[in-house]
Amino acid sequence: MPVAKEKRILAATPLVLRQVAYFAAMLGRVESHWKPDATRVTEADLTLSKEITQALRAAFPEDDCVSEEDLPQEKSRELTARFCWVLDPIDGTNNYARGVPLCGISLGLLEDGVPVYGWIYDHLGRRLLEGGPGLGIKSDGQPVTAGGAAEFDNKSLVTFHFPMPEEYLRKLTPLLLKNTARCLGSAALNLAYNALGHFDGGVDHNTKVWDIAAAHALLAAAGRRMVFLEREPFPLRQFSPRPENLVFLAGGENFLRAALPLLK
Repeated sequence: MPVAKEKRILAATPLVLRQVAYFAAMLGRVESHWKPDATRVTEADLTLSKEITQALRAAFPEDDCVSEEDLPQEKSRELTARFCWVLDPIDGTNNYARGVPLCGISLGLLEDGVPVYGWIYDHLGRRLLEGGPGLGIKSDGQPVTAGGAAEFDNKSLVTFHFPMPEEYLRKLTPLLLKNTARCLGSAALNLAYNALGHFDGGVDHNTKVWDIAAAHALLAAAGRRMVFLEREPFPLRQFSPRPENLVFLAGGENFLRAALPLLK
């Protein structure tokens, strides 16, 4: 592994783990409010964003570092560094604010705009999932079996995002009628569990780049992939605190082969 990437991986893992105690202590106990885009934010989101980004910027001042909780009035900025950190301090904020443990911290490391490593703290499983293409996936530092190219049939589990616009609901009805649907309320966990093989595929129409940067790397480590339908976010060259939604399918080749024709 190149030294520059390895150095960042070794530094970021304990940095994320240092936030776990605070994350757990504030679950369901922190006040929240609604941002202009109708998404929820809590004081814990803001605190974790500040703690993690400050630590990363201090350790790697030459890198770009962006977060969901960057000020919404901030203008889009160009990302020019070789490495870029993309943070979602709490993925599944609605769950978190209500005390539902389906939530976590998501941190992605990009090299030349492409995710090469990801960390997802899975609060439900009380574990840190991490990995990247060619490096496998670890759970709390131990290698785990990834999803691979699973079969896809009427016994498969597929994740969706609800509420769903009528256009997508109509197109995806065959999947919804044939397969068991799941909606965790956390895009990062949907995709992390996909990478681990707990789910066989996933469809989403309402995510941002910070939701999926870490999971993109985990899926690649698992031999699975994401296919973006309207806009390809990577390589990421510009960051906006209020970007457009991403529409994608994620999973093994058997799932993609079955689902892609429905949305084209």
